[in-house]
Amino acid sequence: MKTKLLIISAFILIQQLTVAQSFRFGTIAADAGFGGGIYGISGYSPVNNSNVSGIAAIGTLPRINAEFGILRFFGAGISYRRGTYGKGSAGPIRGSDVMLRANLHLANKSEKFDLVIGAGYGFSKFNGTYSSTQYINAKGGILNIHVTPHIYFGKYIGMFAGLGYNKHLFNSVEIKDGSKFYTEADGATWKMGGVYFEFGISGHFHLFKKKE
Repeated sequence: MKTKLLIISAFILIQQLTVAQSFRFGTIAADAGFGGGIYGISGYSPVNNSNVSGIAAIGTLPRINAEFGILRFFGAGISYRRGTYGKGSAGPIRGSDVMLRANLHLANKSEKFDLVIGAGYGFSKFNGTYSSTQYINAKGGILNIHVTPHIYFGKYIGMFAGLGYNKHLFNSVEIKDGSKFYTEADGATWKMGGVYFEFGISGHFHLFKKKE
């Protein structure tokens, strides 16, 4: 009798998790897009004992997200971002972020709309020549929070538009001046973070069929 009750309970649970929703248990979702934002940047260079601070426009191309539905309102996945943080004397200063994300899917009872609120943490690095004599290389963590609505036009394809905040937590900073290297042990620092917006195409696929 107990075995039968467990089987029936499991069947009812699966039915409840596979009702018509844009995101649910077993959903595989992915985004691809681009964007921009505003960052605050500050740092210190031991090369010439100078402080660097200011506001910079940043660009994102591409942003790629992939996620799996653990519950009907909760998913976990991975995110990749390629960022541009202005232009130095030898060209753009660029970096990459890879993070794990946990997302809450709110207002997703329709197949056409999904409101995603989430947070992530991962690894960030960037490098480039930001003056005629100085090359910077920084590595560390990144903290992200975001709100990303999704609209689906058909069964599988839609679009997203997101707003979020990134905080880069660099714990390894290296500044090169000619053949000489300066690190955080010499006082070198680099801090940055700010708000961004992104948009692009979305896709999702449900591993389990919805309840008829």
